[in-house]
Amino acid sequence: MREKGKKIIMSESGRLFFKTMARVLIICAIFGIFCIAYFVAEDTFSNPAYDRDGNRPIEVVIRKSDTESDVADQLKEKKLINGTIRFRIRKYFSRYKDESFVPGTYHFYQSQGMDDILSILCGEHETEEIP
Repeated sequence: MREKGKKIIMSESGRLFFKTMARVLIICAIFGIFCIAYFVAEDTFSNPAYDRDGNRPIEVVIRKSDTESDVADQLKEKKLINGTIRFRIRKYFSRYKDESFVPGTYHFYQSQGMDDILSILCGEHETEEIP
């Protein structure tokens, strides 16, 4: 019969092993968090084109009533950007944060990066094909 309150006695080397393993797991978890943060930031703030060889013009119509989310959805649907949330985050951290999109009809190419699309939608310059 076991006595109540009896503790299992672990050797000093056993305690040292478990402390070391706990620290290794914590270091691995921290490293994993930093890796994930790096790849998310790289994906969000890099400026790759949807398709580097996409040279067919794609028409996008922006109405005055369109929200930032509506524009992002339209661009994603027409395969000009990879993600709507990424587009909105990119706009928020760009110099166009406080700019609204200029209503009109635009022609974009899949070879254009997100920065170029943002600058055109905010009225900074005209659409041009990027080889």
